Amino acid sequence: MSVKLASQQFGSGPDVVMIHGLGANRAFWYPRLASALAQTCRVTIYDLRGHGYSDTPPSGYSTTVMAQDLLELMDERGIAQAALVGHSYGGAVALEAVAAQAARFTHLCLMDTRIQRLQPQLRLHDIDALTAFERAVAAQDGGDWQNDPEIGFRFLEAAARCVVDGIDLEVRDAFTPFGEGRGAKRAARAWLRLLDETSARREFVTPGATTDALRGLNLPCLLMYAEHSRALRSGEQLTALLPNTQWRRVAGGGHFFPVSHVAETLTELQAFLR
Repeated sequence: MSVKLASQQFGSGPDVVMIHGLGANRAFWYPRLASALAQTCRVTIYDLRGHGYSDTPPSGYSTTVMAQDLLELMDERGIAQAALVGHSYGGAVALEAVAAQAARFTHLCLMDTRIQRLQPQLRLHDIDALTAFERAVAAQDGGDWQNDPEIGFRFLEAAARCVVDGIDLEVRDAFTPFGEGRGAKRAARAWLRLLDETSARREFVTPGATTDALRGLNLPCLLMYAEHSRALRSGEQLTALLPNTQWRRVAGGGHFFPVSHVAETLTELQAFLR
């Protein structure tokens, strides 16, 4: 492989590959979702390049390049064909892999995934309301959030700086990026190094496959979006583009519903994969 990706594989049965979002790592899926699916499937989870224990090269952070990482990992792990499950940016990577080599995939589940091609900006006025934790992060960060074209990335960076600087905001959401405990500062520092020392910041916003390419994808797709999702525009357009889709809204859920609404997420996933 062009980069070394940290990965784990467990269980037996049809292959399922799970892809986390930005600022997270493969532990996002474990133990509750990945281990439950491993009762009937062979599950592979891995750290995206620049995340967790995977390599952090100076470039290669677009969904197109990361999709090639995924395809190479499948070759390395002996996975001829798999179902893909992706959260957030991981879903965009999954979609790009399917667009590149559709025959290698049986199912595609996207969870609160924003697609740059379909939703190229996310500004503050696109968001119904910030959560209590996001408001605290924004107040600590200062600056012009109102005119930032990528408010999601701005929030992740500001949250990481709070963790690195040891600032306790005294509020939490159901899931907060970079979390708590011994690994929190390590993960936050790694995210800031990725933004400051590589081309990731620029490449994250690179559009992937064209709408014409997406329109031709015919595998079964499950689109799961939170009730309070900021990526609904992407989900709605994907529903119109992809001919074989199921649509689910997660009541009361936010962006990180796979962690905060595990039971519902698992039920939908298991039914879809059956």
